[in-house]
Amino acid sequence: MSETSAVTGPIIAALKDAGYFVLRLNSGRVRQGKYWIQLCPEGTADILLCPRDRPCYWIETKVKGGWTKPERRQKQDEFRRSVEGLGHVYVRAESLDDVLTALRQTKAAAF
Repeated sequence: MSETSAVTGPIIAALKDAGYFVLRLNSGRVRQGKYWIQLCPEGTADILLCPRDRPCYWIETKVKGGWTKPERRQKQDEFRRSVEGLGHVYVRAESLDDVLTALRQTKAAAF
C-alpha cells in the first residue's frame, strides 16, 4: 500500500461521485510471471482527471509533512513542465480541498 493511498483513494472516490472521468495511474515496472510490464513513466502524476470542456488535470498526491527523494522530485517536475506545456493543469494535492481549489481557479480563469 502506498503512503499516499489515504490521500489518493478519497480524492478519486469524491471526483468519481461528482461525475468526473478519473484514472489512477501507477508508474514503474511490475513482474507478471516471467515478464516485466512497464507502467507509466517515473514522475507521472498519481491521478488523471478529465473534466468536460476543460483541460486535463494531473494530480500528484502527497501526504502532509511527507517528503520526496530529489531524483523522483526532478522527474515529477519534468512531467509537470511537460503537461503544463500542453495546456493541462498540474496539481500537488494533500487533500480533496487542494483539487477543488484548482478546479475553481481554472474554471474562473477559463470562463
